[in-house]
This record gives sequence, C-alpha cells and structure tokens, in this order.
Amino acid sequence: MEEGTRASNSAQPHSPTASVLIVGYKSRSYIERCVEGALRSAKSESIEVLFIDCSDDGTEQFIRERFPEVRVLPFQGNLGFARGNNTLAAHARGEYIILLNPDAFARENEIAALIQLARETPNASAWAGVTYLPDGSVDGGSVQPMLGALPLVLAIFGLAHVKFGPANPRGTSPKSVPVLTGAFMMVRTEVWRRLEGFDERFFMYAEEVDLCKRIANDGGVLLCDPRIRMLHDTGSGERRTPTRLLNRARGDATFFRKHYGPLWCFLCRSALFLHAWSRFLGGTALGRQAIAQSHGAVAKAPQSWWNGWKTSGIF
Repeated sequence: MEEGTRASNSAQPHSPTASVLIVGYKSRSYIERCVEGALRSAKSESIEVLFIDCSDDGTEQFIRERFPEVRVLPFQGNLGFARGNNTLAAHARGEYIILLNPDAFARENEIAALIQLARETPNASAWAGVTYLPDGSVDGGSVQPMLGALPLVLAIFGLAHVKFGPANPRGTSPKSVPVLTGAFMMVRTEVWRRLEGFDERFFMYAEEVDLCKRIANDGGVLLCDPRIRMLHDTGSGERRTPTRLLNRARGDATFFRKHYGPLWCFLCRSALFLHAWSRFLGGTALGRQAIAQSHGAVAKAPQSWWNGWKTSGIF
C-alpha cells in the first residue's frame, strides 16, 4: 500500500467520518490483510481504525509496528466480541461506527461505498453489504432472517434456503432487512451510544442480531446493499467446528431468553435442539463425519447451551 493512501486516512485534524473497530482473537496470520484492506477501501473518506487484541498472541505488537496510524488499545484479556467492540467504541470519534471482523477483507472501495450509502439514505440507522466466502458463495450471516423457531424448523425439513426478510444477494438496490452481518456493519454513532452498543451478556454470536432488533424497536431502519461485497473468510476456514456451533447455540439461546416469553423461548430452543439432532443424524448416515461431530456437540450436550451464556460469558 502506498504511504499516501495511509496518510489520507489517518491523523486527520478533525473528527473522522467513520471509526472502524477491529477486535482480534488469534488473528495474527490474517490481520495485516484486514487492516490494509480497510485503509485502502476508504479511498478519500476520513476514517480511523481502532484495534484491540483478545488473545495476546503478538498481534497487538505487530499492529503497533506495522500500522502506526492505527489506534491500539492494550490487551485486557479475552473480552469477547461484544465487550471488545464496546471497549473500542468508547474511544471512537467518527460519525459512524464500522464493525469489521479481522477475517473480513476489503478489496476495492467497500468502506467508502458504505459511507456513501449512508449519505444517500439519511433516514436509516445502520447499513451493511453482503459478505462472501472464499469459494464465492454467499456468507449466510449476511442474509439471515431474524432469529426464531421458523428458520430452524424450515432447516430441519431441508428448507434452509427459504428465508423471509433478508436482502437478495443478487439484488441491485438497498433493501430494508431485519438483520445485518456483524462482520461488516456500520451504525450511526449517535444510535450506537443511545442504545449503549452491544449487550455484553452475549460473549459472542447473536450480539449483532440483538443490536439489530433493538435498533428496529427504536424505530431505526437497517439497510443492506448487495452491490457492496466484502470477502469474509469465516473462521479462517473452520466455519463449523464443535466449539463454534456450541458457542453459536449459546448466543442464540441468550437471544431467545432476552427477547421472547417463556413459551416461545422454549419452542425456539427446542427447535434448535431438534435441528442439531437432524444434522447429526444426517451427517452420520451420509458419512459426513465433520458435520456429524460438529452438530453432535450441540445435540448431545443441551445443558451446555440451553440457558445461554453465563453472566461472565465464560464456561
């Protein structure tokens, strides 16, 4: 990257237009690509990049040396995604807050395009594009419906492709949606602060769904523009490990407990349990051991996720 590009995006004499927040966790092998992409894709927009490491694996020191323009907060332990972003957001100076996963890589003008979209749609409170996996397929996290029993029941019967509300990834215009991806999402800073950012009861997973629901409940509009495409190497190639699926189940269960009454919460958790069993049995029958093992971790140990994350976020 040319030094002139970096200089145009840092050390601004006035408040930047957007603050890009990156929470790292064992991300040393790919963080350089993430930060370089963010700085480059801002083009002529004024941004600041803030980073905090939650694994103390040397990434913090690397960022300090490789990108002196990045504002690095010192290691404070494994804060989790929600608390990590809240910690960074407390120091943000931009009109907008951009959440960027360390495994999300901008290649063109993604950040500049998102900021321009916000200018064109001032009635909205949050914006995002569509994220894609390295093989070119759509990342399901960027076209997901609101969490509930129906999507899980549809998935049990092999109808996971039937979704209500998300943007069409092949669309050509912004669409109001119920959920934006937390991997590449922009929120008006005033809205973020009024809603107090992420709910830290979510150690990881579903915190962005919770935030989107609260934005909508606050009267805000969430827009997804499928023309803005971001590469997302989900989990750095390990998308469905047993640990990841268990943590996702904990996040979903936390969401159900927070937003739904006892009966509907029970039905949603039951649907999640049955979905895990259907995937475990299907994977076993078809000899797809990775799928069987990952979903089996959820199906066979409901006591580890049924009540969601504990207050500390750590099990």
